[in-house]
Amino acid sequence: MSAGPGDASRLYRTKDGGATWQLLITNPDKDGFWDAIAFWDARNGILFGDPVNGAFRIFTTSDGGDSWQPASDPHGLAALKSEGAFAASGTCLSVSGSSDAWFATGGAQTARVFHSADRGRTWRAAPLPIPAGAASKGIFSVGFRDGRTGIAVGGDYKEPALSTLNGARSDDGGATWTAASVLPAGYMSAVAPVPGAPQAFVAGGLAGSGISRDAGKTWVWLDGTPVNAVAFASPGAGWAVGPKGW
Repeated sequence: MSAGPGDASRLYRTKDGGATWQLLITNPDKDGFWDAIAFWDARNGILFGDPVNGAFRIFTTSDGGDSWQPASDPHGLAALKSEGAFAASGTCLSVSGSSDAWFATGGAQTARVFHSADRGRTWRAAPLPIPAGAASKGIFSVGFRDGRTGIAVGGDYKEPALSTLNGARSDDGGATWTAASVLPAGYMSAVAPVPGAPQAFVAGGLAGSGISRDAGKTWVWLDGTPVNAVAFASPGAGWAVGPKGW
């Protein structure tokens, strides 16, 4: 998936390990901007974009990406003034199990996480304590290890060392959230659950990276190297990317 305004947002697929690519769909909304994509399994997936006509855009597929259908829930997907998502890490959207999905927002006066329990058909938003109120502030990433336990991280990418509240955790599938002080203090752009380590999450941002082994209640500093995105395949195998190709 490519992110960009209007038809710069596009979806491609490869069936030969990346040797060739097929264009599947181009953003039909000239005022739209796609942010992230995720799949529950080989056939069922979801694509998420910034608001168009006052509501966030959701597309879903049930045939492995051959076709995509827009979700129609204007009330549940209604956006606040200046609300949007941050596409850089690819983790402002998260899925779990066979039907749960969440996406995170910023920019508006209140940062929020939206949850769907029916593969993107209907949505409900919950406010978070992470500071927002400016185009550079809010929640940048959300990750769930199952249908109930998740963590959201963020801050202000223009002030990466600012030690304000940069995280929140949920134990009820995103219905409610409590503050969590992620380490290192500062702007965090991504959080990922660690498969095979049920309580472990790793977060990263321009302030560095940290790990929680108790589902976000406490955090340990890992490294000060700036990070834009993180992902894990197992407790022993993970990846991180950072600014300028690091």
